[in-house]
Amino acid sequence: MTNLPRRAALLAALACGLLLAAPAAPALDAWMTEEAMRSAFIGKTLDGHYGNGVAWTETYFADGRLDYRESRRRAVGKWHFRGHVFCTFYDPPLVQPPLNGGCWTTIKTSANCYEFYLAGLSPEPPFADDTPGMAQRWNARGWRQEEPSTCTEKPSV
Repeated sequence: MTNLPRRAALLAALACGLLLAAPAAPALDAWMTEEAMRSAFIGKTLDGHYGNGVAWTETYFADGRLDYRESRRRAVGKWHFRGHVFCTFYDPPLVQPPLNGGCWTTIKTSANCYEFYLAGLSPEPPFADDTPGMAQRWNARGWRQEEPSTCTEKPSV
């Protein structure tokens, strides 16, 4: 009988630990290649959300232009690649606050679900694409608009 409360306490502590444990950082070879991102994103519109719940939509045109929208902001700009880093930067807005953009490493988590990790705030290297600190660099989750989303889970970080 005395072991039952100890077991219950141990199981409760274990369960809490599992819920609070940080997710494993993705391996460097998990990053999508430029070719894979071009195929998944370019010429398409992605819907998504940030960690704070704000929803966004962004269209990546084949000519290097982009169109970004969220409930309170809209911007146009340009996209480019630097190897496996995908950069999106926005033209100066007519109204404030401005939307700067950044460069991202991306992981495909399922058939139509992608996670974006901040690699840098400048359009040129150096970029951060190592795995330490990944939880702090997770920025958004997105999916191609023309297909059903497979992002049924919460963000991995």
